[in-house]
Amino acid sequence: MDSSKSSLARIKIKFPDGLWISELFENFPDLKMEISYFLPYDLEKSIGNSIIEIMHYNIDSIIQEIKNHPSVFEFSILEQEVRKVKFNVKTKDPYLLYAVIKCGVLINFPVRVKDGYAYWRLISSRKSIDRLLTLFEQRNIDFELLRIGKSPYILEDDKHKLTYDQSNVLDKAISLGFFEIPRNISLEELANKLGKSKSALSVMLRKIIKKKVMFEL
Repeated sequence: MDSSKSSLARIKIKFPDGLWISELFENFPDLKMEISYFLPYDLEKSIGNSIIEIMHYNIDSIIQEIKNHPSVFEFSILEQEVRKVKFNVKTKDPYLLYAVIKCGVLINFPVRVKDGYAYWRLISSRKSIDRLLTLFEQRNIDFELLRIGKSPYILEDDKHKLTYDQSNVLDKAISLGFFEIPRNISLEELANKLGKSKSALSVMLRKIIKKKVMFEL
């Protein structure tokens, strides 16, 4: 990625209906939320893993609603105070994350969520960001581009560089439709084509995705 041509875009994007976050904001519109990160957990079953912090005066009711939502597979509290809770949640891995992976765009975490909209800071080439926003338009994702300009961040470091083997694996996964919804190829089929075990490929893909999605200062 050429840092001299990298851009920083700020967008607000609404979570799709049916996810626990969208329904939570319908019932508790005044809550405050911050997403520390979200990454794939189980690539075979398309389950994502997030660490999230919520602030609200009715924390106990919020915890129960999240735990009982049908899109939530696992929920565990990391820290809790009277008006604040930090937790780990595993849920359906949304189209949004796969779109970011396919386009090679980094998300600057944490992500603030307000009124059911996530406020993303996206870092990549202008071409990659434009491609991502085009995908959102094609899928009728509710989003708004708030600002875009030259990025102040230097991205040419080892944190975001893939090895030759990792690059080949990612290119193959994208070209064969592993990150499409619905998926065009299973994890096992992809592993067979790459000559790897399913478990080894799963570990490798999670490492690749972390490098290509999370931007940390």
